[in-house]
Formats: sequence, structure tokens, C-alpha cells
Amino acid sequence: MKKSVILLSSVLFLGLASCKTKKSQTTTSSSSTTTSSQTTKTDSSNDSSIDANTTVTDKNCAAEIYFGSPGTGIDGAALDKTTALLDSKKIKYTTKNQGREGERRICMPLTELKDAEKKELLDQLKKIAKEGQFVSLSIR
Repeated sequence: MKKSVILLSSVLFLGLASCKTKKSQTTTSSSSTTTSSQTTKTDSSNDSSIDANTTVTDKNCAAEIYFGSPGTGIDGAALDKTTALLDSKKIKYTTKNQGREGERRICMPLTELKDAEKKELLDQLKKIAKEGQFVSLSIR
């Protein structure tokens, strides 16, 4: 009798644990659905380096360039080109690290530029993103 009570309580415990796991997975997928429904389209211009599914994550950024990693680290050359370009033009930017392999997002408000200068800078960033590996540019 004692063994059957222990067996029954073990089965109930595992059943409840399974339900809690499913509930947390449902909550996670609901929150990611909410996030994806808030996405805005970016200027794609038929360019694969401009990902229409990525968004500018910070409302203070006019543009963001993201350096992703396939498991071997980010494209360091593209990051160096980007920071050199921004520093040479004295553009204000912030960098936010995103992952373990150096993934990062560079946010650029671009408030110091006029329209023509902004377009020129964005064209240069598009070129860097297109040439880079796992580099994408999002424009608000």
C-alpha cells in the first residue's frame, strides 16, 4: 500500500511539473509574438544587408547596425570599418553588447547631420553591411 501511494504521488508530481513547463513555454511564445507584432519595416532597397525583419530597437536611434555571429565571433573588419567611419565623421553613437561572441548593436541618433550628409553616411554603412558577414543595418 505504501508503494502505491508513493508511485501515485510521483506520477501526479511529474504531471504537474509537465503542465508548468508547457505554461511557461506558452508564455514565452506569447511574449515573442507581441515583440514581432511591434516590428516596423526598414528601408530594404532590395539590399540583403538591410534586413526588413530587423528593427531599430531604441527609439532614440535613427539607424542601428548589428553585428551578428554564426558561432565564430563577429566580423571584426566590418566593425572596425564602421567605428572608423563614425569616428572620422564625428558621429555620436552608443554600442550595446548583445551576446557571448561579441554580437553588438551600434545605435546612431544622427541628429548632427543634415539630410544629404545622412544619406551619404547611410549609403556608406549599407556598403559595409553588404560586404560584411552577418552585419545588418536598420533604418528608422
